[in-house]
Amino acid sequence: MLISRRGFLSAAGAASSLMLSWHDVMAEDRGTDARKLVLHDWEREDRNPIFVPRSAFDAKGAQGPCVVLHEGQWWMFYGGIGNDGVQRICLATARPDRPTEWERLGPILDLGGAGAFDQDSATYPCVHRIGGKWHLYYSGRSRRDGPLHFSKYWGIGLAQSDDLRNWKKYAAEPVLQGDGIKEYPDCRALVGLGNIIDLPQPDGRTLYRMYYTVLPGLKDPNWQANGTWHVIEHKVCAAAHSEDGIVWKNRQVVIERRRDVVTEDIGVIGLNVWKTEGGYRGVYTGLGTKYKTYAMAEAASRDGLTWERGAAVDNVSLTPRAGSWESGMIGYPCVLPEEKRLRLFYNGTGGGGTGIGMAVAPLRG
Repeated sequence: MLISRRGFLSAAGAASSLMLSWHDVMAEDRGTDARKLVLHDWEREDRNPIFVPRSAFDAKGAQGPCVVLHEGQWWMFYGGIGNDGVQRICLATARPDRPTEWERLGPILDLGGAGAFDQDSATYPCVHRIGGKWHLYYSGRSRRDGPLHFSKYWGIGLAQSDDLRNWKKYAAEPVLQGDGIKEYPDCRALVGLGNIIDLPQPDGRTLYRMYYTVLPGLKDPNWQANGTWHVIEHKVCAAAHSEDGIVWKNRQVVIERRRDVVTEDIGVIGLNVWKTEGGYRGVYTGLGTKYKTYAMAEAASRDGLTWERGAAVDNVSLTPRAGSWESGMIGYPCVLPEEKRLRLFYNGTGGGGTGIGMAVAPLRG
């Protein structure tokens, strides 16, 4: 039986006895007319980081983990930063009862040729089962330049597999780019860092929704002197829809940064979503001036497109810990729903430079 981190969504939604009502999700403070998001009680793994970069292909970092449960094993895809400083999509496997013992299988995709969108690097994998095949989406980095701070990230590519181990690129060109967002018509930069959910249709078909990150931040080489961190690092969570996993339409912003909230006044990145009885829950990375780095935040939604985040900084559930492997950041979450709880994989300091950690929490609605 094949079970991906997304494939478990319907099972998690069926466990109604574990779910809470919408009013439990968004608790009302009648004295202030404000609604506070009820957060998950995340418990960090004592052995964190469970995956430490050490091989030639990931010695400088393991970025953006995406974990699939398949045939009793975790299959973890990540952006390995090698001794040469190049990011490549890598694979490692482990048994859930031995979360620190990983078999490293190394890079699974070649980079693109001269002029390709993935000529210089490939990172931020997202794996999902579509149309009888495993689909791996990844963010490429090219050598082109432009007015955006992240102009070199302008395409999400696709590779396909029958067994999760052997992958073939669908095409040399990306299947998704940063255009098509009405709020940012000139933006062409994007990365993944989200996930994909299934949306069953009345006629029996499945519509797929991908969450990803749009990068409209503009260049400013003197950003520190000019105080324009919020300009260059402007990041936004978006969604797109597809019937086949190849053509993506209806691109739209789903979570914008909040300039008046100090935990995400710079940007919001990598929304990761799962289905619940009452709608959807999600975690994402907020970049803000409070911590001067990334911290993990939560949101709730009825439809997966319009999200409630509560008031001010009430939705931050995991923050950096001084003197630890995650002192510099917590970000790039990957949520794996299980029968009675959620399992979270995430990066610490340096966006994966210190490795990958794990936390668990009881399910909420």
